[in-house]
Amino acid sequence: MVKTELKQLLVDKVLANFYQPRTKFDKEQIKELAESILSNGLINPITVRKWKGGRWMIVAGERRWRAHRLAGMKTIQAFVKEYKDDGEWMIESLIENVHREDLAPLEKAKYLKKILDIEKIPSIEQLSKKVRISTTTIKDLFQMYNMRDTVRKLNLSQTQISETKSLGPNDRKKVLEKASKNEIGNRRLREIVKVVKQSPEGVKEALLSDKINVEQAERISKLKTEKERDIAIKQHKQIAEVQDSVERVVEQQMSAVEKRRLDKQLMQSGNWITSFKGKVNDSKKELEKTLKVLMVSTKFIPVMDENQKSKLEKTLDRFIEILNRGKQLAEQIQGRL
Repeated sequence: MVKTELKQLLVDKVLANFYQPRTKFDKEQIKELAESILSNGLINPITVRKWKGGRWMIVAGERRWRAHRLAGMKTIQAFVKEYKDDGEWMIESLIENVHREDLAPLEKAKYLKKILDIEKIPSIEQLSKKVRISTTTIKDLFQMYNMRDTVRKLNLSQTQISETKSLGPNDRKKVLEKASKNEIGNRRLREIVKVVKQSPEGVKEALLSDKINVEQAERISKLKTEKERDIAIKQHKQIAEVQDSVERVVEQQMSAVEKRRLDKQLMQSGNWITSFKGKVNDSKKELEKTLKVLMVSTKFIPVMDENQKSKLEKTLDRFIEILNRGKQLAEQIQGRL
């Protein structure tokens, strides 16, 4: 049984935990805690162990100690405990942080590994019982720790690491990169992982390279031959390119409409007939170009999904709107001739 004694210690004689798992402390939160302690006193004493030269090392409560220092307080109330070895107080320190504060996953994993090494614990199951953390969580944390460079680079969460653990190393890296780049939610990430695991190689690569989406990958995977799947992937890619092209043309056409409005004002200055003819020719070319793009799109309607059809329908509505505006403008001008 650990021997415990409640004492009033000098703040300057207390040292921060050298093995503290938490590496970052929120300054604003420390300030708020200091104000609370000044107003209400310290409700929960810190825990320390004896150190060299008449000093004490914190086992639990570093935030409270930092708050005392910030507030300029000379003493702090502490439970002084005697431990049989380093592993015993390290475990207590971890449990304090894990169960009372949100310790960063990488910091938590690093500290768990230290306990595993110091205590020479033979299995994760035994470590789980000792620190009262589930074996699944510990395994996820260790996986995250082993991938720490990727985790830091892509700013990944523990959930993202856990959701992708069933994938092979290469697929997992690509899925995590995709999730980080596109800010994919956890539900969507689970769908991607499922499709990646079940899809043929070509379909999987197309999905991970953003040539097709999850729903398209599921449908294409049902095709029997690789040739059929390759054709479907190319068709979906072409549809996406056509849609982008249509959108660009329509945007240009909308700009042309705005230009015609300015030209109408120029017409009133006496040179409007010449200007109008030039704009009509320009508009005619743009309309013909848009029409050709739309005609190409119609060939792919049988393989479009509902989202693509809806997008194409909106493009057609915008195209018709431009034509109607042109017709109205022509009628107005004709009435003035």
